[in-house]
Amino acid sequence: MEQFTFILAIVSLGLAISIFIGNILSNGLGKAFNTKSKSSKVMFICFLVYVISFVFYIFIGNN
Repeated sequence: MEQFTFILAIVSLGLAISIFIGNILSNGLGKAFNTKSKSSKVMFICFLVYVISFVFYIFIGNN
């Protein structure tokens, strides 16, 4: 279970970073954080999944 949550965290962080870099390259830094575009929403959701799964991984690892 620990490995699954860790892999999920790393994959979602990688997706969020790659989408963020793609937004910067195509739209500029100002529009990379614009929450009206679909790609920014997906980026924020991926980052939220990363945070939740990494916290869950830490809790599992300590018990």
